[in-house]
Order: sequence, then structure tokens, then C-alpha cells
Amino acid sequence: RGGMAEVRYHFASPMPARSRSPRRDGKPGLLVIQTGGTIDKAYPRSKGGYAFEIDAPAAPAILQQVGFLGYEVRCITVCRLDSQEIREAERTALAKEVAEAPEKMVLVTHGTDTLVDSARFVARTLAESHGDKRIVFTGAMRPAKFVDSDAAFNVGGACAALSLVTPGVYVCMNGRVLPAAETRRDEEGLFVRE
Repeated sequence: RGGMAEVRYHFASPMPARSRSPRRDGKPGLLVIQTGGTIDKAYPRSKGGYAFEIDAPAAPAILQQVGFLGYEVRCITVCRLDSQEIREAERTALAKEVAEAPEKMVLVTHGTDTLVDSARFVARTLAESHGDKRIVFTGAMRPAKFVDSDAAFNVGGACAALSLVTPGVYVCMNGRVLPAAETRRDEEGLFVRE
């Protein structure tokens, strides 16, 4: 159900040092965790394929295109699933990765159908132990590979949120940053305060 992979990226930028999170090696760091969802979908690779497949993580490519980050980005994949297929086992693995990460800033890309469920699960699981970590969940309504995708907007918003919010778990979608515990998806599919 999706294997673990890790990739490291480094982007130079004039971001102020106080907004960065330190890494064990002294370099500031941001952990990007892929769980799948529309943001990472791509056209089928096989001839007979008819459905979009979850591909490589979109967030690092988006960040590299922009090139504004001033810290090292480490990207891991917890799973590559449609969010409707994410269960407690994947959420538990996600919470474990967040808890054990040396980075103080964590960006989770996730499918929008159950993004709030996973964000709340991580918030509950890490309620006492997230310490000074800032965790932001985001996704997209259209794959990042589409020209009219909202992926870059949402990833950019999530990165900005990570440098501004207090420690905790948040959802960043549709230009809004909300605490996970106070977020719901309305009838129009927008993420709003409960």
C-alpha cells in the first residue's frame, strides 16, 4: 500500500533565519510528506491505463520551480493512495513520521476527501508530543501536472503558513489557514472554519 521513499532537496533563498527550523546537521529543514491524492496524480503510464495514477511527489517540484525556499527540503512518501483509501494504519504511520522527524516544519500533501480526517488524527495523536512543530496539511482539487491546478497556490500558502503559525496542526486550502480541529469541508468543497 505504498512504500517509503526519501529524497533530499536544497533551495537557496533570502528567507529570514528565524522562520527556518534547525536540522540535526545545523541546516534549516522542512519535511514534506507525500500521502497521495489528486495533487500527485498523473496520466496513466500503461497503454491500457484509464485512470490517473499517483506519481512522484508534486510539492518538491513546485518548490524547486519557485526557488524561494531558504532551507533544505527532505521529502518522504508514507503512502501513495487516493485519500478515500487512507485508513488508520496509514494515519498512524504518518503521525509516527511527523513525531520522529528532526524538522520543526512539516508539510503534508494529501487528497482532499479525507485531508481533515488525517489532520485531526495527527493533531490528536501528537497533542502532547508535537512540541514546537508546525504541521500543515494541503492538497489540490486538480493534479499539479495540470496547467490550471491549484497545487502551486496551496503548496505556496502552506509554506507561508509554516513560517507564521504557532506550533500545532493546520489545514491550508483555498487561501485559508485553519487549525485542523476547527476545519471542515462545506457543501461546495471549500475548507472552512467549523
